[in-house]
Amino acid sequence: MRSLSVRAKLMLLYLLVTLSGLLLFGLMSFAALRYALLQGKKTHLQGREDRLISLLKENKANGGVAPLDEQLRNYALVTHEGNLVHIYNPDGSILFPLDSKAIDWPLSLSEDCTEPTFSSVDLEQQPALVMCHMILLDGRLVRLHVGGSLEEETDILEKYRNALLLLMPGLLFLSSVSGYFLSRHAMKPVGRMTRAALGIGIGNLSDRLPVPAAKDEIQDLAVVWNQLLARLEAAVSRLSQFSADASHDLRTSITVILATAQLSLHRHRSEDEYRDDLNKIVTECRTASTLLDALLSLAQSDNFVHEVAFKKIDLCELVVSGCRRVEDLAESSGIILDWYFPKDPVHIEGDELLLQRLLGILLDNAIRYTPEHGEIRAEVSLTSKEVLVTVRDTGIGMSEDVRQHVFDRFYQADLRERKSQAGSGLGLSIGRWIADAHGAELTVESTPLRGSVFQIRFPVDATLHSLEPRSHLAS
Repeated sequence: MRSLSVRAKLMLLYLLVTLSGLLLFGLMSFAALRYALLQGKKTHLQGREDRLISLLKENKANGGVAPLDEQLRNYALVTHEGNLVHIYNPDGSILFPLDSKAIDWPLSLSEDCTEPTFSSVDLEQQPALVMCHMILLDGRLVRLHVGGSLEEETDILEKYRNALLLLMPGLLFLSSVSGYFLSRHAMKPVGRMTRAALGIGIGNLSDRLPVPAAKDEIQDLAVVWNQLLARLEAAVSRLSQFSADASHDLRTSITVILATAQLSLHRHRSEDEYRDDLNKIVTECRTASTLLDALLSLAQSDNFVHEVAFKKIDLCELVVSGCRRVEDLAESSGIILDWYFPKDPVHIEGDELLLQRLLGILLDNAIRYTPEHGEIRAEVSLTSKEVLVTVRDTGIGMSEDVRQHVFDRFYQADLRERKSQAGSGLGLSIGRWIADAHGAELTVESTPLRGSVFQIRFPVDATLHSLEPRSHLAS
């Protein structure tokens, strides 16, 4: 059954329903016809009883002096089925007829017949219905048995049963043919949808399945599948854009490496400075390798794959390290970069690698969207309930609509003023995930052409002993 097509299953189901309906109709109609025929026979027997009593009363009223037995014999001779009348005394002795045929009736003489009762018996090998009734006959109480042949009723029932049995195969055949064409007609929209779905691929995800005009389940299915295709088209479009662009974080590391190497080549430096540059390049290479693994995992699944390892971190040192990573990039872009934080250390529990990525994302975005001679400022501050890391820039800013979607995965705003190529639309999405992993909140406030302010809010209970700031300026 599982290997059958939906069309075949519908046809078999239609055939099964039709068969069940025919059987139910046949049984119910046969029972109704049998009941009607028996009720008619019962009415007929009661009418014969009334006619017999009326005849005896008329004979008595007309002065007839013939014995009861003689009157009953005359009634049996001239009346149809008159011989199917037996009368018994209350003690069980037979009153009429006084011959041997009386013993052929298989009746119970002990049955209470105060009210008319009916029994189906075989009389002379023929089906018959016998009514038993206690009546007053010629002034005395007797048990009257009136019988009626059921041969005609049985013949009608047999003919009706045979007609049903003969018609049923033809009706079932007609039902199977009708079921086949009905299922074929019902599955036509599904066939059109199947052919349309087979023609939809990565290259034409904008195509849609045909939606039937009838407001039924198939129309609902087509609408739902079209909605799924729309979501799939949007997801594939974003993934295609993501695949076409270099990874956001990987590009940042490569850019830092390139900027560091170019400055080292074009400017004479001491051995210690060269070593610092080489250490920075090595660090960026390791970071790029880690980021590449994370981004490959991201491309294969819907979740960021990274096991967060919390430990105590000096947030001020982390900000200094992050700023020094990109200071050469900011210098080569003609941007002033400085950082500002309290004099005393501010510690939080977090994953150092992930927080470096988060800060790098914010600084890289600020550099990318800040024009030459602009300013970028990283700050660490503390309130009674929160530790704040803020990255401010004087870049191109963003509209309210862009701000609402800037943390969406693969989202790319149409910023014509930006000075570099478009990113992957992934960086800020990764940044928000990192913030969420630390129980922090990543927010942005921005004004077009006046810059943006990104802020990370870490919920901690800490007391700052001194608010005297420490700052550094790179230009």
